[in-house]
Amino acid sequence: MPTLEGGLAIEPSSETDWVVLEQITQDVGRPAHLAESLAGLMDEDSDWEEFVVPDLASSFNSQCKLVEKTIEHAREHDEPVVFIKPKQAEMWYGAINQARLALEARYQLDATEDAIEDAAPELRSAHFRNRFYLMLQSMLLEYVMETD
Repeated sequence: MPTLEGGLAIEPSSETDWVVLEQITQDVGRPAHLAESLAGLMDEDSDWEEFVVPDLASSFNSQCKLVEKTIEHAREHDEPVVFIKPKQAEMWYGAINQARLALEARYQLDATEDAIEDAAPELRSAHFRNRFYLMLQSMLLEYVMETD
């Protein structure tokens, strides 16, 4: 839910909710992998791998670390809510986007959208996490990152 300070508050109501939040960074895997895979899209003459990949990997790592530490802090201090402050919104958005991209690469979620009910449990779980991440991104855009 949106907060009065302009951020978001996520109120996990069960252990499963906490696990799903923690899976954001677990789904990303190795953040540098996304940066490296993007380099594969450039032509071989490009300096992308030498100059861009290290900065992207650093940025991706920072995003994941912030999300991980925010969730860890809330759990360790038995806080009932995980707060996403306005100044953290872009970092959260980026980490969630990395998780969604990694899930798509791993499970080809778009291709299985219609047959999700018959899919293996692991694929169904990935599908529902992806939907949750999309909802979080939408809320960040609507309530925190909007510029109007």
